[in-house]
Amino acid sequence: MPYVTDHPIDIADWRACPIEGVEGASVEFQGLVRREEGGAPIACLEYETYAPMAERVIARLVEQARQRWPVREVCVTHRVGRIPVGRLALFVGVRAEHRREAFEACQFLIDEIKREAPIWKTAIAADGTRLHAPCIHGHSSD
Repeated sequence: MPYVTDHPIDIADWRACPIEGVEGASVEFQGLVRREEGGAPIACLEYETYAPMAERVIARLVEQARQRWPVREVCVTHRVGRIPVGRLALFVGVRAEHRREAFEACQFLIDEIKREAPIWKTAIAADGTRLHAPCIHGHSSD
């Protein structure tokens, strides 16, 4: 399954994945598009990416999480393109024997994907105006 997609994220496969019986915790993060960005009402968010590099970065981060915590299963999907308010933009699922490892690995993946993956976000107002916000990577989003 690719880490980056331009289709709506379907988490049914993750939830249907058979559990081996050693997993005591399953943690899910669902990043949804809010109706406001920086205090301004929006219609959607538009995510752009350089997909080959984003795939490599996310694969590396998943491997780092697997090395750092004894996780059993990891699922990461980031949607790109225009995503309406209320829809899923990022899904991170982690299964581990214990909850602490699952929560910590999930938090690590969320934070590092936002920090390292070449995925850029622009808010779009109802009238189509692009609302540029400061980039979390420390440089302008222009």
